[in-house]
Amino acid sequence: MELNLVDKFLLLALDDDKGTFTSEPFAMTYGLAGAILLELSLLECISIADKKVVLKSRKRVGDPLLDKYLELITNSKKNRYVMHWVQTFGNRERSIKKEILDKLILKGILTKREERFLWVFNNDKFPTANSKPENALRKRLYEILEYGKTPKVDDLMLISLIDTCKMNRSVYGKERAKKCKETIKTLIKDSKNNNAISATIKEVHDIILIMIATVITTSMVATTMSSN
Repeated sequence: MELNLVDKFLLLALDDDKGTFTSEPFAMTYGLAGAILLELSLLECISIADKKVVLKSRKRVGDPLLDKYLELITNSKKNRYVMHWVQTFGNRERSIKKEILDKLILKGILTKREERFLWVFNNDKFPTANSKPENALRKRLYEILEYGKTPKVDDLMLISLIDTCKMNRSVYGKERAKKCKETIKTLIKDSKNNNAISATIKEVHDIILIMIATVITTSMVATTMSSN
């Protein structure tokens, strides 16, 4: 079952049984934003010049979510910094999550369990209905990390995004994350010298991951300061 980078990132961030997100809030907010930009770069819809997103193609890609955010970039009156789009997309986290969840429910991968907290607030859960797509994804990631299987470009993007958003333990499990810590670092470092990744995608990849890490750190510090 074909899933894009955004779908995979959200799926891995969900607890299969509980149907709740296991990642930190800011990681999801900007991780999803980064996943959208990375996927658009893989599809050769955008490139980066002077740390700004440059439109390469106005052609719709056939995914409603990606087409919506590609249209936002298309309609911008000027080329804007990567940071701008990470923050802009991140501000729409709730909408992005809903669209991806609805898509995965429609595909039969997830199901929706409606719940309420204190009989008033919605607290819906999204447990797994069909585990095969996620199991296949995890199997591939584990083979790359533990057995040296050669990763594809989108594998490297996903591994890097998970690492940047500090989700290694929640995605791979505590022991595997610890065991594969150096392997993950090496994969990310070596990806810069991977001939299978174009120079444009490398640049998009590096800038987005740096920006996501910066925004997450800044947001967490601001939240800590406001609570004191």
